[in-house]
Amino acid sequence: MNRIILAGFALICLLGLPAPVCSQKNESTLIATWEQEQKSDPATITFEKLADRKYHFATKRFPFDGELLVRNVSLQDFGGENEYGTSSGTVEVELQGVAEDFHRTFAMSYGQWTVGNTFYWDAKGQRWLTPEQNAKYFRDAIPRSRPLWSFLFVQGWLALLLVLVVVLFLSLFRYNRRMKEITERSNRSLAIGERAVQLSERNVQLQEEHAKLLQEIRDLLKE
Repeated sequence: MNRIILAGFALICLLGLPAPVCSQKNESTLIATWEQEQKSDPATITFEKLADRKYHFATKRFPFDGELLVRNVSLQDFGGENEYGTSSGTVEVELQGVAEDFHRTFAMSYGQWTVGNTFYWDAKGQRWLTPEQNAKYFRDAIPRSRPLWSFLFVQGWLALLLVLVVVLFLSLFRYNRRMKEITERSNRSLAIGERAVQLSERNVQLQEEHAKLLQEIRDLLKE
């Protein structure tokens, strides 16, 4: 009888149906989900529980084969819960016996692994989701729930972008035309100024010639 009850309870958890443990958002269910993910990770070589929050862990992601300690469990709520989930939980761990430069040397692989230690609460399904499951949940849910809104949003942005392009083109056209008119006026003013300078120089030259002629006339009269 006990085996039947345990089997039924396990089936409920696997199906994601409400159950005393599966439907609770707390540290215990988060750690249980994290443990299951570590075991099912293809890169995990060994994951064996030694004591409460203490494990023998070996992985192919980075060179480590030793004890792993769960130092803290952080639960965060972002403004309440809704059907898309607004809560997350992170299992903060420590790898025992690693070198001082371990986290710097294996920053990329270790960082990618620690990202998987954060889970997101599915309020509708009453379960913890991995980052991949959470992303898939949003991809599957949002297009079905807001197709028209999304379409109008995209179309609205495209229309606004088109209007901005047209306004920019017209502004550039008017600017170029205005600059052309200013250049033509400036050229005409320069031409008039050059003509005035030439006339002024010619007038000075005529006055000099006239003065020279008068001087020659005086000289002839004196003789």
